[in-house]
Amino acid sequence: MVRAGIFIGVDQTGNLQKLKDAAAGAQRMHAWAIAQGMVDQTHARLITDRGGKTVDPNKIYDAIKEIIDGPGVDQLIVYFAGHGVNINRGEQWLLTEAPVRTNAAVNLKGSVDLAQYSGIKHVVFFSDACRVAPDGIQAGNVRGTEIFPNDSSSDVSNPVDQFFACGLGKTAAELKDPAVAAGNFSALYTDALLAALEGDASEAFNPEPPTDPNWRYVGTATLRDYLAKEVPKRVISKKLTGKVNQNPDAIVIASRNWISRLPRGGTSSIPVFAPSPPPPTLQNVASALVNSTIAGVAPIERTATRGLKGVGTPATDLEREIFDAAKVIEPPFGPDHFETEWGIKVRGARVTDVFASRVANLERLGEHLVRIQRKNESSVSVLLHFDNDTCAVVPAIHGYLAALTFEEGELVDVAYEPATTNHRWRPYQQKMEKLRRLRAVIAAATGNGYFRLDEANAFSLARQMQYEKSIDPTLSVYAAYAYYDLQRKDIIREMAGYLQRDINATLFDLMLLGRRLVDREVKPQDHIVPFFPLLSQGWALLDSNRVKRHPVLRKIESKMKSSLWTLFDGGAFAPLKETIERGDAL
Repeated sequence: MVRAGIFIGVDQTGNLQKLKDAAAGAQRMHAWAIAQGMVDQTHARLITDRGGKTVDPNKIYDAIKEIIDGPGVDQLIVYFAGHGVNINRGEQWLLTEAPVRTNAAVNLKGSVDLAQYSGIKHVVFFSDACRVAPDGIQAGNVRGTEIFPNDSSSDVSNPVDQFFACGLGKTAAELKDPAVAAGNFSALYTDALLAALEGDASEAFNPEPPTDPNWRYVGTATLRDYLAKEVPKRVISKKLTGKVNQNPDAIVIASRNWISRLPRGGTSSIPVFAPSPPPPTLQNVASALVNSTIAGVAPIERTATRGLKGVGTPATDLEREIFDAAKVIEPPFGPDHFETEWGIKVRGARVTDVFASRVANLERLGEHLVRIQRKNESSVSVLLHFDNDTCAVVPAIHGYLAALTFEEGELVDVAYEPATTNHRWRPYQQKMEKLRRLRAVIAAATGNGYFRLDEANAFSLARQMQYEKSIDPTLSVYAAYAYYDLQRKDIIREMAGYLQRDINATLFDLMLLGRRLVDREVKPQDHIVPFFPLLSQGWALLDSNRVKRHPVLRKIESKMKSSLWTLFDGGAFAPLKETIERGDAL
């Protein structure tokens, strides 16, 4: 297997506090790569800011392009250490001139998307980012660029694995003070990573017998489990609990692939043990909650307990973080129908203005309800302005009531339920309790950045979302992102088709994640609602899919708020209204 690696380390980003170990961490990873047999310069590239050098996206892109266009490799490792920000649950790597130069950053989500179609059989990203909330460093307008070529016309993807020093949950959970984050950054994630890659952690070795008895292999799945256990231990031992955001996360697709190969040495054999279960983290707590909710119908409190049976009391606070959020979302509220069978209800915020075209009538009933009268279309985009001077565009689907839930100024859920007077109500009612619970748990897990599926429960969820000839619109959006992480665009396309047949429209995110918008512009006749991603994390994938955006989207992207579902500040209301009124969007 021919392997290569790009190792990036940036100690000094703009006027942010200088890091001590980022460039050094990249250098150590580069040395490991050379010891693995990767040839320096051609197959092992070190890119750091040591000696006052500038690290920019073009330098990284050129290095990757040279590898792709050169003799070719079977596996490419891309490692980064430096400052990073979590923007809309997507990581941005900040390079030398960021955040003042807003594009001097790497859009990791978009780069992962392009890496799937680069022709390389296996790409692995490692991110040891010293993360801080974007408002702590005025980085809210940072929009990084992709570091893989965007010229593939192939629809065939290869696996891409991702390892993070810290998960991508709510921005509010990020450290606010960059000095605190930088002062405590010690590349301990890289230390733990190298311990495994260099053979000093027996739990990271694949437990099954190798095909070549002369070598031991560190697998991607065993490395994931080892880091989930080891990094928190190192945080505690260094007395950094609460001072660093290091709750490791990983998305592993190629679970049978290896990342490091080490000689056994003579005839001696170091025992390899199957890794012990990782300690309770938000990731495995969320997974347990989702899995048990898919499998059963217990209330959320019992779902949490049953899903985590055997984990023990240390998970209690983590449980609470997920299912407290779910309990906010699950209870129904407001009317269960309008005589028009079409409307929107809102809790946690008050509606101050509303607009839609292509409807016969749009009526605001008090501060929390909007009633819609149908004209011709069965689905339209509705623009709402709220009392906290934010605005959102949500699809209104005839026969459904859309229920918007706000918490602490964030739009945390948009749920769709059939009106009780609609023909879909009776079959929906038979699964109503389970669907509500499933939506709530998945929304909470997604909001914390930890809704994941595996092959075992991917198909179970697909079945749970269906009732008669309908599919739950909200669950289809959440599930699409989880299926996207699994690189299962076939399931996403199937869901999009199901919705199209049922409501004569489909949702933007399903078309985006199913790669149906590559080189396309969304027009009203396409019956895609709305004309941009519903979940804010989808915006990071627009450029990698070469989506031809409406010009207004370039203008208002900087007005996005930190929110699970796309939410703008009030300044976006007028341009969005003009766009919808002009008939440019459904």
